[in-house]
Amino acid sequence: MNARMETMELLREQVARIERRHSGMRSADGHFISTGLAQVDQHLQGGLLRGSVHEFCGAGSDRRVAAKPSRFIASILARSCGQVVWISGRYLDLHLAGIRAAGLNPGRLICVETRAEDVAGLCEEVLRERGVTAVVADLDTPLSLTASRRLQLAAESGGTTGFLLHRESAAPDERKLPPSACQTRWRIRAEPCVLPFPSVPGRLPVLGPERWQVELLRQRGGRSATWLFEIPDHVPSHPLPVAPVLAHGSLASSESAGPHPVGIGTACA
Repeated sequence: MNARMETMELLREQVARIERRHSGMRSADGHFISTGLAQVDQHLQGGLLRGSVHEFCGAGSDRRVAAKPSRFIASILARSCGQVVWISGRYLDLHLAGIRAAGLNPGRLICVETRAEDVAGLCEEVLRERGVTAVVADLDTPLSLTASRRLQLAAESGGTTGFLLHRESAAPDERKLPPSACQTRWRIRAEPCVLPFPSVPGRLPVLGPERWQVELLRQRGGRSATWLFEIPDHVPSHPLPVAPVLAHGSLASSESAGPHPVGIGTACA
């Protein structure tokens, strides 16, 4: 028995144990996984399509670490039920506090470290397993069109949703990613935070919440789009609130925005 077969047997045993312990937790919540963001789900006509493969990469200084796309993936998975297999061909650098802050129960994760050249093959096999909700593959090497098509077919066969996380060595920018058969491709980048109120002369400015730009670079049969979100640390149950609307180059008043500000969601033509 080779290493991959042994890994698959161990995964099946672990999934079976978890399902016995949490029988009934897995839900049949339709054909989509909600992103938790109304504008994004509406643009996608329901959310991320289940039984498909979706690609994510970072931007700027986060291209190598991929912390923002990882957290975005975790926040999406938090809105589903069942087991998640997270595969990496390097040292798996998931942060427990970050996973919890994204709303994902760490007890649902099955973490697998393997050789970099085995990540795609192992991902394909796990995607065919019906006892798994989702597979996240941390990739250093960009997949060819043929390889991505194999993963997409495996996801459709098993009904499992795949998430491909591209690091800097695989995706310095989206233009260098090869053509793909995946359902969607995303890029998550940091945006400058906005001061919550004008700076007082002689005092250090108070920084506002972290801001992300979430870009849907492509989707099969649909349009690309871009959204801007705020990431406050104190709202772990809703990790991606929509950013306030900008009026004449400055923040709209908090009185008009309210506790849940209106969002910026601009679909690209």
